[in-house]
Amino acid sequence: MPIYHQLTTILRQQIKDSAFAPEQPLPSEMQLAAAYDVSRVTVRRALDLLEREGWIRRKHGVGTFVAPRADEAQREESRVSGLVENLITLGLETTARLLAYEPEAPTPAAVLQALGLPADERALRIERLRFFKDKPLSVTTVWLPRSVASLTPRSVIDDRPIMRILESGGIRAQRAEQTISAILADDAAANKLNVAIGAPLLRLRRTVFDGDGRPFEHQVGLYNPDQYEYHMLLTRDNSSARPQWRHIG
Repeated sequence: MPIYHQLTTILRQQIKDSAFAPEQPLPSEMQLAAAYDVSRVTVRRALDLLEREGWIRRKHGVGTFVAPRADEAQREESRVSGLVENLITLGLETTARLLAYEPEAPTPAAVLQALGLPADERALRIERLRFFKDKPLSVTTVWLPRSVASLTPRSVIDDRPIMRILESGGIRAQRAEQTISAILADDAAANKLNVAIGAPLLRLRRTVFDGDGRPFEHQVGLYNPDQYEYHMLLTRDNSSARPQWRHIG
């Protein structure tokens, strides 16, 4: 990633985190160049990009300031929180656009391991872009082994979570293992989610198991944090010598 894009990403996140007071000017180009050990040309390009995106405004002879964003409160109110599949089940109005449906897709090693499949096995790959209030919310890739792929023909893929479609075919999920991490958007993800290249994204990886402990679904979702946050309820377990926080919902 070009250095000015890296600096843009850093400053954009600082603005989102309210690191700069609206009434106070941002550090000067010279100060930013010294702070991040880059040239003033790099700083200027980063600031130009932030200005085009509407994050800052420049006042000639005064300085550079965080731009007022009238839609900030609205974006906060419209942000989705919690497991998206649960919220859809409860009535969250979203739509899903099918991007890819590959019945015999070459399967990455990590997916084969998660699903307990042999090295040469192929699986059904379904990629969808989900929208909330007409804005891209997530892009999700679901991998299904051949044993359950027949329950999700292309003709039945609609706005429902893939899990709901599988359940209608008789599959019952018993438990899941999920990992949440943060990554930077590559060009493909940036285009789909309408964010800048290098923008931070939440990545959720989940493997779902049936009642016999067999994995039957693996999915990887990339979420725009402007539209989505993961909220958890925790309880303090003091029953042992090493108290821990436990997830309850």
